[in-house]
Amino acid sequence: MKTIPFKVLCCVLIALASGVAAASSRAAARTAASAVIADQSEGPFAHAKLFARADGADVRVALEITIDPGWHLYHGPTREDVGPPDAVGKETTVTFAGLDVEWDALQFPAAEREDQDFGDEKTFTFIHRGTLVIHARGKAKAPVTSLASLSASVDGLTCQDAQVGSVCVPYSEKITFAGAGIDALFAASSAQAPSGTSMPTTTSTPTAASTPKSTSGAPPGSAVARGTNVAKAPDIANAAVESADTLGFLLLAVFWGLFTLLMPCTYPMIPITISFFTKQAEKRDGNVLSLSLAYGAGIVLIFVLIGVLVGPLIIPFATHPVTNLAFAAIFVVFALALFGALDLQPPAFLLDAAGKASGRGGLFGVFLMGATLVITSFTCTAPFVGNLLAVGAQGGGVGRIALGMGVFGATIAIPFTLLSLVPGKVRSMPRSGEWMHVVKVTLGFIELAAALKFVSNADLVWEWRWLSRELFLTLWVGIFAVTGLYLLGLVRLKDENTSAISPGRMVMGVCFTLFSLYCGYGVLGNDLDPIMTAISPNYSGKEASASSGATAASASHVIVKDDYDTAATRAKSDGKLLLVNFTGHTCVNCRLMEEKTFRVPSVASALASVVEARLHTDGQRNIEAIKALQQKLTGSVANPYYVVVEPSSGERLRMLAGATTPERFVEFLKGSSAER
Repeated sequence: MKTIPFKVLCCVLIALASGVAAASSRAAARTAASAVIADQSEGPFAHAKLFARADGADVRVALEITIDPGWHLYHGPTREDVGPPDAVGKETTVTFAGLDVEWDALQFPAAEREDQDFGDEKTFTFIHRGTLVIHARGKAKAPVTSLASLSASVDGLTCQDAQVGSVCVPYSEKITFAGAGIDALFAASSAQAPSGTSMPTTTSTPTAASTPKSTSGAPPGSAVARGTNVAKAPDIANAAVESADTLGFLLLAVFWGLFTLLMPCTYPMIPITISFFTKQAEKRDGNVLSLSLAYGAGIVLIFVLIGVLVGPLIIPFATHPVTNLAFAAIFVVFALALFGALDLQPPAFLLDAAGKASGRGGLFGVFLMGATLVITSFTCTAPFVGNLLAVGAQGGGVGRIALGMGVFGATIAIPFTLLSLVPGKVRSMPRSGEWMHVVKVTLGFIELAAALKFVSNADLVWEWRWLSRELFLTLWVGIFAVTGLYLLGLVRLKDENTSAISPGRMVMGVCFTLFSLYCGYGVLGNDLDPIMTAISPNYSGKEASASSGATAASASHVIVKDDYDTAATRAKSDGKLLLVNFTGHTCVNCRLMEEKTFRVPSVASALASVVEARLHTDGQRNIEAIKALQQKLTGSVANPYYVVVEPSSGERLRMLAGATTPERFVEFLKGSSAER
């Protein structure tokens, strides 16, 4: 047996001792760098909230973990995601319970790279500071109607940020469902890839706490990133919807003005205008421009005064059932006047005063002559002015009515102003005859149909349920069928002797007859075009009477009428967002959205993820509370107005003003609309 030389043995022993000492030194360094406490008696130093949303069988989860300042949480969900094998740390894992859902891989946000220095050994790990949101998606075996039973368990390790002598505390927490959450929590889920597919490479300094980046591009911590008040400011949204509504209103004013010019009541002013301005042209050597402008201004100003003086009396009661019934009665009277059964005349003293004033010369006399035209044409203009006031009062304030009446007056004034400039051109003007009489009678039938619409408004608000969709359309069938027969010469009024009709009258007769048949098509229960759907009542005579405050389940979603608190409670228990729909029984655009847009398959599918609070601002239940809530959430009185609210906190997430397309409404419901 060979003996080992003493010197060699000493060298081996020294080498072994050095290795042990080095290992002990490294272990001591690791121990000094991270002393782990076995229990959570001094914690926890992180807190989580569980938010979730369901769209049919699809479930989305956002787990928001807030880490205390000066502490960090390790990445996950696997050990490889924490860092290299020699890195100190523990992966963060999440498990879900309470629902029969097959979950996809967890989606963690990008982590920070943190260097670890253990003397001679240097490594790194991946951590999170501040707030992080972990996302998960899953598929249930059946459509999910409630998320209340959903829970999650989080397991990980929180450590102090100090490199030497830091304290680590195990983090374990069970979280229950906290609601649908704000949109910003879910916005980043589609952009993130499931964790575990690649090692994060983000580097950061361990100074300030970081928050997840917002997919909106806003800086962390901003209103957009937090999801609070991310809707357009009420004044901007209101301006958009009011701009579109005002344009339609002004076009309506032009339309009624053009129709008024065709009425025979304006024709007596033609020879008066010619005679007056011919004499004035002789006195002024043909310079009558200033007088012509004053003439037109007089016409416009009188119509504006009518709107301003009458408008304030109408606005507060424009949507009230009594007001609608008054409009209906007025329209019936106008119809009888157009039929020739009544003779509407302004007071005689007004006619005398205006006639004397128009005989004066100068600008004031010409101005008063313009007022004379308004007064003498009252019989024909009153029905159209009434229509314009009704529409304007239900859509805005006095300024809106004054603007509409100004445009209406300008439409009438412009031809007479031009006529005053070129009096010699009027000999080619057509004379009032049989065709004008036919136009009057036809418009009388239209006035009767319009009267039914106002009766329907009162029926809806007071919930009489007398004038159902079938009955309303049946009455329209009768009115427009008789109109068609009249235009075709098959029905005549007294003293009418029509041996033949013109081609134009025949075409119009056929059109009215076909329209009456179209109304009959709707009586049978078939869907009509959007305009007719909005005009006709939204209930069938075959339906059982329902309370306006009832909770009803439509084909796609739950609707709670005129009770915000009940709707919010239902949305919270179902784990859904709350859609607040400020609507009106008499609002045409509202009915168009609810009867047409809401029934589009893509919209119906998106509505399944919300509970709708359908709040009527012209109804009979909780009316003051509804108006106050509308002012608080939107800063507007316009209808329709849609607001998505987080039911647990009452926080407004986004809003949309006015009627819109199905595609845009789906984007709004899902949180991807520009109205956020």
